[in-house]
Amino acid sequence: MATNKQEDNRAESTRQDTLVLDKAKMERGLVALDEAMGKDLMIHAFSPITMISPGGYIAVTYFENRISTEDIDVIIDPDYAGERDLLNLLRTTMMDVGDYLGYGKKWINDSVALFLTTPSRRSLFDDAKKQDIVLWSGENLRVLAAPLEWGLESKLRRLSAKPNHPKRVTDMSDVLVLLNALINKNKGALNRDVVLGMNRNGFDLAIKEQVLDQVAEEYEGQYGEKPFC
Repeated sequence: MATNKQEDNRAESTRQDTLVLDKAKMERGLVALDEAMGKDLMIHAFSPITMISPGGYIAVTYFENRISTEDIDVIIDPDYAGERDLLNLLRTTMMDVGDYLGYGKKWINDSVALFLTTPSRRSLFDDAKKQDIVLWSGENLRVLAAPLEWGLESKLRRLSAKPNHPKRVTDMSDVLVLLNALINKNKGALNRDVVLGMNRNGFDLAIKEQVLDQVAEEYEGQYGEKPFC
């Protein structure tokens, strides 16, 4: 039978794992992570290490369309895919920093990479470097925005696969700002068929027509113009 202390510890662990991260907390975390990476001789030897980040971190710090997120999703530079010891050290360091700050072990994690093929990870990194949106940069760590097209694709796919997902509202908010950025870059509305056919992995579930209909309606209501042509 669990003691009160054990129950309190579990509750505290759960609270930390679901801690909401605002801009200031993420900045503090990345500064601490950069410093911790510099203290490890092996990690420092490979520094600066580049990661790319989609989703919540971009929304909070770059687009500023929302004030918080649950975690920072990252993909570590695939150039280090064969450096198992380095990757393990990086993940341990990220968790240790989270524990130290009370953010929980998953405050920054690369779990999203599990859903990507090796060629997809490489192409995302190449495109992120060309895009060159620097979200954070320190002596040992650099974080680039993941390609905005892939960010849009990922959000549209989740809205298609899980229409009642608890993050639907924030996903739609992210979709609208991503669309707006891409439309501005394109100097005009995006080709609907191209958006519908987005599939970086090549085998993921298709984006649904009705989701694009919903997005188009909300986009026009917010920006006063049609997003697709």
